[in-house]
Amino acid sequence: MSAPTDADVVIAGGGLAGLCLARQLRAQLPDAEVVVLEPTRRPLPEACHKVGESSVELGSHYFAHVLGLADYLDREHLYKNGLRFFVGTPKADLAARTEIGPSRFPVVPSFQIDRGKFEQDLRGMVEADGAMLAEGWKAVDARLGEGGAAHRVVCEDEHGTRREIRARWLVDASGRRRWLARRLGLGRPSRIRSSAAWFRVAERVDVAELVRADAHAFHRRDPDGQRWLSTVHLCGEGYWIWIIPLSTGHTSIGIVADAMHPFASFARPEGALAFIEAHEPALAERLRGVAMEDFRVLRNYAHECSRTLWADRFALVGEAGRFVDPLYSPGSDLIAFANCFVTELVVDDFEGRLDPARVDALEAMHAGWAEDTTTMLHDTAAVLANPEVFA
Repeated sequence: MSAPTDADVVIAGGGLAGLCLARQLRAQLPDAEVVVLEPTRRPLPEACHKVGESSVELGSHYFAHVLGLADYLDREHLYKNGLRFFVGTPKADLAARTEIGPSRFPVVPSFQIDRGKFEQDLRGMVEADGAMLAEGWKAVDARLGEGGAAHRVVCEDEHGTRREIRARWLVDASGRRRWLARRLGLGRPSRIRSSAAWFRVAERVDVAELVRADAHAFHRRDPDGQRWLSTVHLCGEGYWIWIIPLSTGHTSIGIVADAMHPFASFARPEGALAFIEAHEPALAERLRGVAMEDFRVLRNYAHECSRTLWADRFALVGEAGRFVDPLYSPGSDLIAFANCFVTELVVDDFEGRLDPARVDALEAMHAGWAEDTTTMLHDTAAVLANPEVFA
């Protein structure tokens, strides 16, 4: 890396949050020098890269219109037919369970996003936008400036070579590495104590295949055959299983379960398949003999943070800050909020009007959204199995 010794903004992490922020900053401040430090190098794998494939309307609006990616998303990813929940007695025929979901595509679009393809393409876009993408480098230390002084960010490549960059703004977008949050002791436990396991298969898994052909009422509800484009949730007491289609032809399958289901029971591939067999046998039968393309787990995935925005010109975005719960696919929403807040503050700073009170107001808004969502989604074991309450 021919790294600059000075930058206006250093973003530590080139995943979804960091890349989107870099693009947004360059659009708002075309003269700003933006450096993105990202340990991994291209090419990124399609399909089997990261979860968070299901976006909802707010996050999709951010990608399509704030970042100017509407044509790209239309061309390269799948339109999503909303969120769809099958609630009721586990093991029961899906046709006999309550189905909650749209009968036609929502007016405001959202997308099923292949994260590997999206982030691969975003890297090229960010470079074309004029940001510097330093692949193979990660932030390892920083001396945070106060009272207008520059931050001194130490970065290191895969060979152990170190460089220092002076930055007016420093943004931690390092995902679950949570580099700056850990260094500053900002992490806080969440009331949500759920875990997840997931994998991809190299074929389409259509929820309609899980229902017998003579269940005519079920199939008549989807005359255009577009149910499969939903983010499908198969729900039972204390768990739900997602089915998400991807534009590559792969399908993402995931288990989310709270503490009533021991993490060890689904933390390995054979355990995950046994869990699906025990709770959703029709899906297990559909997957029989189908190879897993990958397998990942995340224990106690939710986390809080005491603060994410500072008037001393540093911030945390994406999973480096807060992560709540994937039930309603809010991950990209949280990225959109944080990135828009950071961009607004950086623009204010460039224009000489950065206001600490405004920083505090945006921080309170971000923290309040996370707290309200946590309150809604923690301790939902009984709700997931009760269609009357869930609806």
